[in-house]
Amino acid sequence: MKLAQFERLTQDMTKAGPQLAELADQLWQALNGAGVSTAPAQEIKRIAAWAQEAAADLRRRNTLAHDLDRRQLTFSVCRPDGNFITLPDRYTDQVAYGEGRRLAPFLERAAKGDRKALEALSRYDPNDITPALAKALVETLGAVNLLKLPAAFTINGNRNVLALLGRSLALATNPDRRAYVGDAFLTQLMEAGRTTFPPGSRPPYGYVGYQSLSTLLAAAGDTRFSPRFINFVGGGMTDYDRTVRKYLPLPDLHGRYTSEKTDFLIPLLNAATASGREGAQALLDYRPMGPHTLDAPASMRLSNLEYLLRDRRELWGQTDQGAALGKALQTAASGQDKDSERLAFTAGKHLSTDARKFYVVNNGQLKALDQSRMEYAFDLDVKGVIAPVQGIDDLAGLRPHMAAVLAAHITKMNDIYQSFRFGAQTGSTPMSDLDLDYLLLDVVRDADSFDSLLRAQIAHARVSIDTSIARRSRHLESVIVAQGWMFGHLMEAHAQALRGEETRLAADFQRIKTYVDMALGIGGQKALAGASQRFPVAGEAAGLLVNQVQAALSSQITKYLAGKPSGTIFAPKTNTEAIEKLLSQMIAASVATHGRYDPADLKGKPFATSGPTPRIRPLESLTTEELEEFLRWASTHSDVADLRDRFLGSMQNGMTETAGHYRDAEGRNVAPSFQR
Repeated sequence: MKLAQFERLTQDMTKAGPQLAELADQLWQALNGAGVSTAPAQEIKRIAAWAQEAAADLRRRNTLAHDLDRRQLTFSVCRPDGNFITLPDRYTDQVAYGEGRRLAPFLERAAKGDRKALEALSRYDPNDITPALAKALVETLGAVNLLKLPAAFTINGNRNVLALLGRSLALATNPDRRAYVGDAFLTQLMEAGRTTFPPGSRPPYGYVGYQSLSTLLAAAGDTRFSPRFINFVGGGMTDYDRTVRKYLPLPDLHGRYTSEKTDFLIPLLNAATASGREGAQALLDYRPMGPHTLDAPASMRLSNLEYLLRDRRELWGQTDQGAALGKALQTAASGQDKDSERLAFTAGKHLSTDARKFYVVNNGQLKALDQSRMEYAFDLDVKGVIAPVQGIDDLAGLRPHMAAVLAAHITKMNDIYQSFRFGAQTGSTPMSDLDLDYLLLDVVRDADSFDSLLRAQIAHARVSIDTSIARRSRHLESVIVAQGWMFGHLMEAHAQALRGEETRLAADFQRIKTYVDMALGIGGQKALAGASQRFPVAGEAAGLLVNQVQAALSSQITKYLAGKPSGTIFAPKTNTEAIEKLLSQMIAASVATHGRYDPADLKGKPFATSGPTPRIRPLESLTTEELEEFLRWASTHSDVADLRDRFLGSMQNGMTETAGHYRDAEGRNVAPSFQR
């Protein structure tokens, strides 16, 4: 609204109140004298009272608007039809807006070392910054000054001011807030991001605005940036990285002024993670807009996901080994929606393609390239700079997060293996069973990643078996065979990846043995209760149920390890035997839960209730001895033994197929681990 229009509105409303009140009095007298209802007069009187209150509020706002206009605390917009000013609606926002405008000069003086200004800034808590204050501050500073200030505060270690600026930037660039500064500012911020400071310099003798922006993103902590900011400005940061990337990552300002090795894209990835699934997906799905010039790097034609995972791999190896990228990927791709699934298996395809470079078959054995033997390539264009060759552990920090992504999509992984097992040439994802085997080969090098996938597959088997038994399905044997096939692929990839690493293999076996000891195969019953009858064969709900069982099993493991472990139940001697015993526990638990037994067989059993028609007691109430007796009984009074044999045969076939995927140039594959 124009200031003059606001003035006229205030004047008109001020006059309207008394005039309406006078009219109401006259009308009341006329109606009362005529002996009819005076309700219309009373209604006009109510409107008059409202108009007087509104006029008082408008006069207050009008006074404030003129005061702000005199102090130049608002932005004026000059147009042919008049001058306009921006003004928040609420009084508290008006005060905050004015404070934000006054704060900008303090920041500029503090950056030059003014002690009084620094003292004044120390009274601000970044968490108390409001959207109105943030908008005024960002508008007043402008994009260039906003990116010029962080250098001084980084040098003197004033993280409070950096956090104040970072949070203000997040609040003011969110289109869902009334304090949004507009798309034009985002464009200006991207232009300032490519600006060098001091003007005319080049890193490492100067720095670019994106290094300052990265510093503000880091200082903002877990403040959520909008998906639009992440996509628009974050995409600009990755575009810049594609054009200037050499053999060392571009640091943020903290890395520039200290000896710490940093990467200016890590704070961006952390900000995307903090912004949630939509923000993380916006960053990883980003693709530079064309058309591209002939001299543009080939990476400009890639999505951010492929660029960050593949082209930039060796740079991650010099900093956090892809941990921040992994967190962003986990946030973006762990949901049960189609976009999450697409990102999960597209990322898996990229990683599996690179894995084939690092795992080679030599003399019938699978070997990982030795990372301790570093190779370098000399860059003739940059004197004295050497480039490390991409290494197998450059993305070691990403493995646990990729494992978490695969665990969230364990149902889809099972579907992929089954479809290719029956001759499919393509699937609904970019990955084949061969791709998955190479991806697993790399991911399970990390112990926690292997454990995440193992728990996920145990949960998937638990749900699938319980559903089949609950429905009295004729296809229980097929379900058991499918589970054995998947376990075979996972366990063989684990065995091949760690060939010769006896200490690690022993530790992983001990972990699986612990799961048998604690009867993990009977866990997750509460999550399964009531779900087996309505469990869909596919879709988002199926994945959610498997994830719920995963969470229940994880909770059971945590409680078990925190207490005193009980005695061993049929101690296994190998990984295969341990998995087989877990499967037996799953079948026995579902048989007991869904009453698939003859009550007459339970008479006198310590794990059963008493009476003429005994039933198996809740399994969680059984002691270790009673549980062991129950499992022994189940192996002879149900189909557990026959199903176990079918499972072991399928698991061995899965292991054989996995080993067959690891071949040398002549097509010779490695021997399955059980044949060694």
